[in-house]
Amino acid sequence: MNPYALALLLGVCILAGCQQKPATLPCTQKTPAENFLSALSCPSDFAFLQGAPLSQHFSQVDAIKLVYDLNTNNLYFIHTEKYPFHYAFCSEVLHYSNGLGQFNTVEYGHKGMRRFLLANLNHYRASQIYTLEFFADDLITPEQIALLYQKTGERVYFKDKLYLVKHADDDPVPPGLDPACIVSVDRLFANQQYQPMVTGRTYGYLQKANKFQFENQSFSAHDILLTDFLPNDLPFCQGIITAAFQTPLAHINILSYNRKTPNCAYKKAWNDPEIQKLVGKLVCYEVLPDTFYIREARQSDADFHWALKAKEPGRTLACDLTQKELLDIGQIDRESIPYVGAKAANFAEIDKIRLPDNRKIPLPEGAFAIPFYFYHQHLVQNGLQAQIDAILNSDSICYNRSLLEMALNDLRKKINAAPLDPRLLKKVTDKLKSTKGYSDFRFRSSTNAEDIQGFTGAGLYDSKTGSLTRADKSIDEAIKKVWASLWSLRAFEERMNAHIDQSSLAMGVLVHRAFGAEEANGVAITRDLYRADYPAFTVNTQIGESSVVLPENQATPEQLLIKYSRKYPENDKFIFEYISHSSLNDYKPIMQDAELRTLTNYLYAIKERFYYARGGVVLGPDFYNFAMDIEFKLDKSTRKIYIKQARPY
Repeated sequence: MNPYALALLLGVCILAGCQQKPATLPCTQKTPAENFLSALSCPSDFAFLQGAPLSQHFSQVDAIKLVYDLNTNNLYFIHTEKYPFHYAFCSEVLHYSNGLGQFNTVEYGHKGMRRFLLANLNHYRASQIYTLEFFADDLITPEQIALLYQKTGERVYFKDKLYLVKHADDDPVPPGLDPACIVSVDRLFANQQYQPMVTGRTYGYLQKANKFQFENQSFSAHDILLTDFLPNDLPFCQGIITAAFQTPLAHINILSYNRKTPNCAYKKAWNDPEIQKLVGKLVCYEVLPDTFYIREARQSDADFHWALKAKEPGRTLACDLTQKELLDIGQIDRESIPYVGAKAANFAEIDKIRLPDNRKIPLPEGAFAIPFYFYHQHLVQNGLQAQIDAILNSDSICYNRSLLEMALNDLRKKINAAPLDPRLLKKVTDKLKSTKGYSDFRFRSSTNAEDIQGFTGAGLYDSKTGSLTRADKSIDEAIKKVWASLWSLRAFEERMNAHIDQSSLAMGVLVHRAFGAEEANGVAITRDLYRADYPAFTVNTQIGESSVVLPENQATPEQLLIKYSRKYPENDKFIFEYISHSSLNDYKPIMQDAELRTLTNYLYAIKERFYYARGGVVLGPDFYNFAMDIEFKLDKSTRKIYIKQARPY
């Protein structure tokens, strides 16, 4: 059976002219040696020059770089695969000789010294819109934008479909241009049909489940799921296709990213007749940046693929049970993971950061950690360690999902029912009472099976609220429920898939005051998720307590890129480039520019702190591609930004 290519459904044929108005000019005669064209007279001209955009905010986008020479008044539509950067074309073809550093300083400046106007010409296939877009740091004037828009419109066959993109509400309309020529990022996002979330190839049995069937349907580890919504939980599987759009930081995408399982969104997937023919069958599923393929597969190919994954090396976790006292965050740092877990250790490391003005990054007050020792003591004192060992040593339980679920349910019930050591309860209660002004506290999971190389464990464990004043939120119940969450079915299967030795598991607890009402909450990744080697942060924000990672009722969060100078922090000029606005906030920005600048300072300081190990040794990739996954909240009464968590991404 031939592969079913999504690209055919999304209008790739448009580039052959099947939906364009007839060109008024004959197509340019082209040869492979051409480096540029001076006009785009027909769709084949565009197809000849096009390449992929450097920044993949949206899928199904073709791009052409263009240069307008102010000295000669010549416009160049560049062969973009040959010259993916403006500088390369200007130096090689237009004989610019002042070097890259001078080019970036002057040609993206606005002091009358620049020779070139530089832009991208993007074609959004799904919406049939062409846009003229500029580098976020370009200080091009509104008058120069109007000039380039006019010159471009005179030389292209799609003038009636040419727009400027409005990334922020306060973007000015260039003088002399009709406001109808401006298109919002939300309109571009709404017209997308396809989103590649996690690329890759896999094999599995295609299973279909809607929102109402999903909770009660049984899936196996060798299934590929097709859904018409975004599940809040995702059983371990080989991949997923959703008919609802996602965001990069949606929970199912984070899980897919961690598992290295392909994930895409395609709006027509649920009812597409070609895909329906494959439901229940063994398929090969491959996600690519601009399309996906799904076809019937041979059993031998699937078996070979699954066998390779099963041979990945295992790992034993560090577990230190020698710390027998509660620990303030001032007493621990990121080296403390073996005895308090990664969440508490990373949280404490943030507390060590000092900003340029010597201020600390705001963290929730009253923070301390309950080390692994007390979790292990609870198991031993109540005879529960033997039950854990029996589960781990039984293949008949571990590889039978129904038996495993029953065994883990029973284990969690016993962890919750067993009495907490009264000495620990007194220590914790006394510690909470010493934090004046707060009665409710958040007890958060902090294990040695999260935020480690190749395994984040994001969303696998529970956090609970305990109160000094509310009987329905007791302190001992909060602690035990956090401990018990270590043994949920989903967490067990994720660790098993990651080949983690589960006999080395331990659960610590990070404690701090509970948040009150929130103006907003968000997740930031301290790199540009759409473009490598670029100084930017990717931020998703939602109003109130509405989840960014677990959206309800198809709500879309605000998505933006915060772009900063490569000279930061000496130069604290930031560009806020919105990709979409929140559907729950009337599509208006959630945070003020001053708040975003404050957040950027926090994000940069955390990224820098975790990039360097003790002694100045660099961890991970180069600085711009190194990323931390950071959760933050905006307090409703004060609009103060608090950092809640940081983990390597």
